[in-house]
Amino acid sequence: MSPVAAIFDVDQTLVDGHTERLFFWYLVRTGRLKPPRTLGFLTRLARHPAERFRDKSYLEGLPVDEISRLARECYAAAIAPRLSPRGLACVKEHQARGHRIVLLTGSLALLLEPLKEDLSADWLIGTELSRDNGLFTGQIAGLHPRGENKLRLLLELSRTQGLDLSRSYAYGDHILDSHLFRTIGHPVAVNPSWRLKRLARRLRWPIRYF
Repeated sequence: MSPVAAIFDVDQTLVDGHTERLFFWYLVRTGRLKPPRTLGFLTRLARHPAERFRDKSYLEGLPVDEISRLARECYAAAIAPRLSPRGLACVKEHQARGHRIVLLTGSLALLLEPLKEDLSADWLIGTELSRDNGLFTGQIAGLHPRGENKLRLLLELSRTQGLDLSRSYAYGDHILDSHLFRTIGHPVAVNPSWRLKRLARRLRWPIRYF
């Protein structure tokens, strides 16, 4: 029989807050992002708000090894304390039932690798960063896991790993997760935005609060 998966969004689902935002300000507080770079990045976001989820230019030219180390430090200091006990218990419940755990997030994969390790999750699908000669380019590599791209990436994982999505579970908080929910046998709206809550009530999807 094909394995069943439990797919978890991270930001505002398993973690109270937005993890990449926490990482950005961690880099500012620790002095790794200097004021000119910080202000330049924030100015670009203000001018091009539609690009706010794809713009990784604050990391352009920074060493991969150093930023990866700081990402682990940030996870321990600023992200792990925000993990939802109810969310973690839900992950453990699925593991006890033999389900495979997928973390599917638009946040940075390198930032949430420690979460994958802590949860003994089977797969982490997150935003991958382009690299060149040991430095970040400020660009995204591959598909950005947001909206319909989350579904595309999950379908690819399902194809290669033989997952039974019709019996699988998905947990998310945002209306954009509805692309994924419509394909999963057991969607669950967690801490839902008002638009997702309205849709969940109409389609009778369970609503939970972690």
